[in-house]
Amino acid sequence: MSFSFKKHGITSETVKKMILGAGVIYKNLVYTPGEGGAAGSWSGTVLGATSGGITFHYEIQWLEVEVDGATVLVKGVSRQKIGESAYLEGNMTEITADILVTALHMEAATGDDISGDNTYTKYVTKKNIGSSDYLTNIAYVGTLSDGKNVIIILPNAICLEAFEINPQNANQTTFAVKFECTADLEKDELDKLDVQIYYPVSQA
Repeated sequence: MSFSFKKHGITSETVKKMILGAGVIYKNLVYTPGEGGAAGSWSGTVLGATSGGITFHYEIQWLEVEVDGATVLVKGVSRQKIGESAYLEGNMTEITADILVTALHMEAATGDDISGDNTYTKYVTKKNIGSSDYLTNIAYVGTLSDGKNVIIILPNAICLEAFEINPQNANQTTFAVKFECTADLEKDELDKLDVQIYYPVSQA
């Protein structure tokens, strides 16, 4: 059978696999398997409404190996993976108490340092960042054109973005959040991140 080059990359599946919309940022997204053959289920908390889209970034750090006698890149030699990084970034268009705690690492004041009339909760910065400031994960949930979801999970995530707002008349105010993925110190592997991408199984 002879081989012929195609003039485009479109297939009958293309229309089903396009990512539609900006997607949603979830925190602490967990899958619970079903019992007795029942389907499992996902659970998590939406971080909030975004504006301007969401960015997922994954990058491998490479060591450039130089070997005498090789004047070009050599397969399996010239580039060696030595690490990786990943983050999820978005512009929030709403501010909530949960965002103050999750993204700004603030905490509700207690004792004599709280609002006296119960109309406000006072949030204050913390002296140190601890394990409680790390989320179980931060996740992106996108929707394909066939209605199924693509899910990207970054475990042990922490927000490192500076908080800055610039409210202006007749303009929508947003502020950036950027969650970095980190490795778990309790695991033996500290040379890779446990980034997970869930892609729907194609139905025959």
